[in-house]
Amino acid sequence: MRRLALALVLLALAPAGPARAAESGSGVVRGSVKVLKKGFFGRISESDDKSGVLLYVTGYEEPAPSEVAQLAQQNERFTPRILPIVAGQTVSFPNRDRLYHNVFSVAPAMSFDLGQYKSTDPPRTQTFDKPGLVPVYCNIHPQMISYVVVLENRAFMLTGEDGAFELRGVRAGRWALNAWMPGAQRVTREVVIHASGEAAVELTLEQTQAIAPHLRKDGTPYPTPSYEGD
Repeated sequence: MRRLALALVLLALAPAGPARAAESGSGVVRGSVKVLKKGFFGRISESDDKSGVLLYVTGYEEPAPSEVAQLAQQNERFTPRILPIVAGQTVSFPNRDRLYHNVFSVAPAMSFDLGQYKSTDPPRTQTFDKPGLVPVYCNIHPQMISYVVVLENRAFMLTGEDGAFELRGVRAGRWALNAWMPGAQRVTREVVIHASGEAAVELTLEQTQAIAPHLRKDGTPYPTPSYEGD
Protein backbone atom coordinates (compact mmCIF):
# COMPACT_ATOMS: atom_id res chain seq x y z
CA MET A 1 0.00 0.00 0.00
CA ARG A 2 2.82 2.38 0.93
CA ARG A 3 4.70 1.77 -2.34
CA LEU A 4 1.48 2.06 -4.37
CA ALA A 5 0.72 5.44 -2.78
CA LEU A 6 4.27 6.62 -3.52
CA ALA A 7 4.00 5.42 -7.13
CA LEU A 8 0.79 7.39 -7.60
CA VAL A 9 2.43 10.56 -6.27
CA LEU A 10 5.44 10.04 -8.55
CA LEU A 11 3.11 9.60 -11.53
CA ALA A 12 1.28 12.79 -10.58
CA LEU A 13 4.50 14.81 -10.67
CA ALA A 14 5.81 13.40 -13.96
CA PRO A 15 6.10 15.83 -16.90
CA ALA A 16 2.74 16.33 -18.60
CA GLY A 17 2.86 15.82 -22.36
CA PRO A 18 5.69 16.21 -24.87
CA ALA A 19 7.78 19.35 -25.08
CA ARG A 20 7.17 21.78 -27.93
CA ALA A 21 9.80 23.70 -29.83
CA ALA A 22 10.66 26.91 -28.02
CA GLU A 23 10.77 30.41 -29.41
CA SER A 24 13.39 32.95 -28.39
CA GLY A 25 12.72 35.22 -25.43
CA SER A 26 10.95 34.61 -22.13
CA GLY A 27 7.72 35.54 -20.45
CA VAL A 28 5.61 35.45 -17.31
CA VAL A 29 2.94 33.09 -16.00
CA ARG A 30 0.84 34.59 -13.22
CA GLY A 31 -2.38 33.77 -11.48
CA SER A 32 -3.72 32.29 -8.25
CA VAL A 33 -4.56 28.95 -6.68
CA LYS A 34 -7.59 27.95 -4.64
CA VAL A 35 -7.11 25.15 -2.10
CA LEU A 36 -10.09 23.01 -1.14
CA LYS A 37 -9.87 21.02 2.11
CA LYS A 38 -12.07 18.48 3.85
CA GLY A 39 -13.69 19.77 7.04
CA PHE A 40 -16.31 18.55 9.51
CA PHE A 41 -18.50 15.67 8.31
CA GLY A 42 -16.38 15.40 5.16
CA ARG A 43 -17.55 18.74 3.85
CA ILE A 44 -15.15 20.28 1.31
CA SER A 45 -14.65 24.03 1.43
CA GLU A 46 -12.10 26.61 0.32
CA SER A 47 -9.22 27.21 2.72
CA ASP A 48 -8.22 30.71 3.76
CA ASP A 49 -4.58 29.60 3.82
CA LYS A 50 -3.34 28.72 0.33
CA SER A 51 0.35 28.59 1.16
CA GLY A 52 2.68 25.74 0.26
CA VAL A 53 1.40 25.02 -3.25
CA LEU A 54 4.23 24.29 -5.68
CA LEU A 55 3.81 25.84 -9.14
CA TYR A 56 6.19 24.60 -11.83
CA VAL A 57 6.49 24.48 -15.62
CA THR A 58 7.41 21.31 -17.51
CA GLY A 59 8.40 20.81 -21.13
CA TYR A 60 11.93 22.17 -21.37
CA GLU A 61 15.23 21.81 -19.53
CA GLU A 62 17.60 24.32 -17.97
CA PRO A 63 20.95 23.74 -16.22
CA ALA A 64 20.94 23.56 -12.45
CA PRO A 65 22.11 26.62 -10.48
CA SER A 66 25.52 26.35 -8.86
CA GLU A 67 24.30 27.19 -5.34
CA VAL A 68 23.66 24.39 -2.87
CA ALA A 69 20.08 24.15 -1.58
CA GLN A 70 19.44 23.42 2.09
CA LEU A 71 17.05 21.10 3.89
CA ALA A 72 17.62 21.52 7.63
CA GLN A 73 16.78 19.19 10.51
CA GLN A 74 15.53 21.30 13.41
CA ASN A 75 13.17 20.66 16.33
CA GLU A 76 12.75 17.11 15.02
CA ARG A 77 11.31 18.45 11.77
CA PHE A 78 12.60 19.08 8.26
CA THR A 79 12.62 22.70 7.10
CA PRO A 80 11.27 23.47 4.54
CA ARG A 81 8.58 20.84 4.06
CA ILE A 82 8.76 21.19 0.27
CA LEU A 83 12.11 21.91 -1.41
CA PRO A 84 11.95 22.46 -5.19
CA ILE A 85 15.31 22.23 -7.00
CA VAL A 86 16.59 21.71 -10.56
CA ALA A 87 17.94 18.35 -11.74
CA GLY A 88 21.69 18.27 -11.12
CA GLN A 89 21.52 20.48 -8.02
CA THR A 90 23.06 19.51 -4.68
CA VAL A 91 21.24 19.69 -1.33
CA SER A 92 22.88 20.08 2.08
CA PHE A 93 21.21 18.47 5.13
CA PRO A 94 22.49 20.23 8.29
CA ASN A 95 21.48 18.78 11.65
CA ARG A 96 20.60 21.63 14.05
CA ASP A 97 19.29 19.42 16.86
CA ARG A 98 21.22 18.13 19.85
CA LEU A 99 20.46 14.57 18.90
CA TYR A 100 21.14 12.19 16.05
CA HIS A 101 19.23 12.08 12.77
CA ASN A 102 19.51 9.72 9.80
CA VAL A 103 18.26 11.22 6.54
CA PHE A 104 17.19 8.75 3.85
CA SER A 105 14.88 8.16 0.92
CA VAL A 106 13.72 5.04 -0.91
CA ALA A 107 12.11 6.94 -3.82
CA PRO A 108 12.61 5.44 -7.31
CA ALA A 109 13.81 8.85 -8.54
CA MET A 110 16.61 8.97 -5.93
CA SER A 111 17.31 6.40 -3.24
CA PHE A 112 19.97 7.41 -0.70
CA ASP A 113 21.04 7.06 2.94
CA LEU A 114 23.17 9.76 4.60
CA GLY A 115 23.76 7.73 7.73
CA GLN A 116 23.47 8.82 11.35
CA TYR A 117 25.06 12.12 12.40
CA LYS A 118 24.63 14.94 14.94
CA SER A 119 24.80 18.74 15.01
CA THR A 120 28.56 18.86 15.63
CA ASP A 121 29.21 16.82 12.49
CA PRO A 122 29.61 18.54 9.07
CA PRO A 123 26.34 18.69 7.09
CA ARG A 124 25.99 15.83 4.63
CA THR A 125 25.00 16.43 1.01
CA GLN A 126 23.26 14.68 -1.85
CA THR A 127 23.10 15.56 -5.57
CA PHE A 128 19.78 14.93 -7.33
CA ASP A 129 20.43 14.07 -10.97
CA LYS A 130 17.00 13.51 -12.52
CA PRO A 131 13.49 14.99 -12.22
CA GLY A 132 11.03 13.38 -9.84
CA LEU A 133 9.51 13.48 -6.38
CA VAL A 134 11.80 12.40 -3.54
CA PRO A 135 10.10 12.06 -0.14
CA VAL A 136 12.78 12.37 2.56
CA TYR A 137 12.53 10.80 6.02
CA CYS A 138 14.53 10.36 9.22
CA ASN A 139 15.20 6.75 10.19
CA ILE A 140 14.91 7.66 13.90
CA HIS A 141 11.93 10.06 14.05
CA PRO A 142 8.80 8.98 12.11
CA GLN A 143 7.20 12.44 12.20
CA MET A 144 9.99 13.89 10.07
CA ILE A 145 9.06 14.08 6.39
CA SER A 146 9.89 16.49 3.61
CA TYR A 147 9.60 16.47 -0.18
CA VAL A 148 12.48 17.29 -2.49
CA VAL A 149 10.86 18.01 -5.86
CA VAL A 150 13.48 17.77 -8.63
CA LEU A 151 12.37 19.81 -11.64
CA GLU A 152 13.43 20.31 -15.25
CA ASN A 153 13.98 24.06 -15.13
CA ARG A 154 13.95 27.14 -12.88
CA ALA A 155 10.35 28.19 -13.58
CA PHE A 156 8.84 27.29 -10.19
CA MET A 157 7.73 28.83 -6.89
CA LEU A 158 5.78 28.12 -3.70
CA THR A 159 2.65 30.14 -2.93
CA GLY A 160 2.10 32.32 0.10
CA GLU A 161 -1.08 32.48 2.15
CA ASP A 162 -3.05 34.33 -0.55
CA GLY A 163 -2.30 31.69 -3.23
CA ALA A 164 -0.99 34.21 -5.77
CA PHE A 165 1.93 33.27 -8.02
CA GLU A 166 4.13 34.84 -10.67
CA LEU A 167 6.64 32.75 -12.59
CA ARG A 168 9.14 34.92 -14.46
CA GLY A 169 11.73 33.91 -17.03
CA VAL A 170 9.52 31.21 -18.59
CA ARG A 171 10.86 30.23 -21.98
CA ALA A 172 8.62 31.11 -24.92
CA GLY A 173 6.66 28.14 -26.24
CA ARG A 174 3.77 25.81 -25.37
CA TRP A 175 4.25 24.20 -21.97
CA ALA A 176 2.45 22.59 -19.04
CA LEU A 177 1.87 24.59 -15.85
CA ASN A 178 1.51 22.29 -12.83
CA ALA A 179 0.27 22.84 -9.27
CA TRP A 180 0.87 20.32 -6.46
CA MET A 181 1.04 20.00 -2.70
CA PRO A 182 1.12 16.98 -0.35
CA GLY A 183 -2.30 15.42 -0.02
CA ALA A 184 -3.52 16.73 -3.38
CA GLN A 185 -3.52 15.36 -6.90
CA ARG A 186 -1.52 17.43 -9.36
CA VAL A 187 -3.45 19.88 -11.54
CA THR A 188 -2.07 20.77 -14.98
CA ARG A 189 -2.97 23.48 -17.50
CA GLU A 190 -1.44 24.23 -20.89
CA VAL A 191 0.10 27.68 -21.23
CA VAL A 192 1.35 29.40 -24.38
CA ILE A 193 4.10 31.96 -23.92
CA HIS A 194 5.13 34.20 -26.78
CA ALA A 195 8.44 36.08 -26.72
CA SER A 196 8.30 38.50 -23.75
CA GLY A 197 4.60 37.67 -23.35
CA GLU A 198 2.38 36.71 -20.43
CA ALA A 199 -0.20 34.07 -19.53
CA ALA A 200 -2.80 34.21 -16.76
CA VAL A 201 -4.07 31.01 -15.11
CA GLU A 202 -6.48 30.23 -12.25
CA LEU A 203 -6.12 26.80 -10.60
CA THR A 204 -7.92 24.78 -7.93
CA LEU A 205 -6.37 22.01 -5.82
CA GLU A 206 -8.26 19.54 -3.62
CA GLN A 207 -6.10 18.66 -0.62
CA THR A 208 -8.26 15.77 0.51
CA GLN A 209 -5.94 12.74 0.32
CA ALA A 210 -4.51 11.15 3.46
CA ILE A 211 -0.71 10.82 3.58
CA ALA A 212 0.09 7.19 4.33
CA PRO A 213 2.54 6.36 7.15
CA HIS A 214 6.02 5.33 6.01
CA LEU A 215 8.48 2.66 7.12
CA ARG A 216 12.11 2.83 8.17
CA LYS A 217 14.87 2.47 5.59
CA ASP A 218 15.05 -1.31 6.10
CA GLY A 219 11.31 -1.67 5.45
CA THR A 220 10.33 -2.27 9.08
CA PRO A 221 7.87 -0.19 11.16
CA TYR A 222 9.14 2.44 13.58
CA PRO A 223 9.24 1.25 17.20
CA THR A 224 6.21 2.13 19.29
CA PRO A 225 7.10 4.99 21.69
CA SER A 226 7.37 3.91 25.31
CA TYR A 227 6.11 6.10 28.16
CA GLU A 228 6.85 6.04 31.87
CA GLY A 229 4.24 4.11 33.74
CA ASP A 230 3.45 1.75 30.84
